[in-house]
Amino acid sequence: MERKCPLCGGEMVRSRTNQAGYSRYFWRAPWEKGLAKLGRGIDAYPWLCIKCGAVIPYVEESTLEKLRKEYERLRASGFRF
Repeated sequence: MERKCPLCGGEMVRSRTNQAGYSRYFWRAPWEKGLAKLGRGIDAYPWLCIKCGAVIPYVEESTLEKLRKEYERLRASGFRF
């Protein structure tokens, strides 16, 4: 899979892992309440731009689709973020 850097258009390379040392990135849904907020969050793989050196975390497409559906369902129900 290839990505282009959103900052400079350069080629990006994905990290081998999303769970090691300083390459650990995660995101938590603002709509989760209670014990769910204590969970690990959603892991994202860091990608490095070979041209400008930016490191940008990206969530896998399957996880993103689940989040998108949950967000749209909550937004349609009038939930305030």
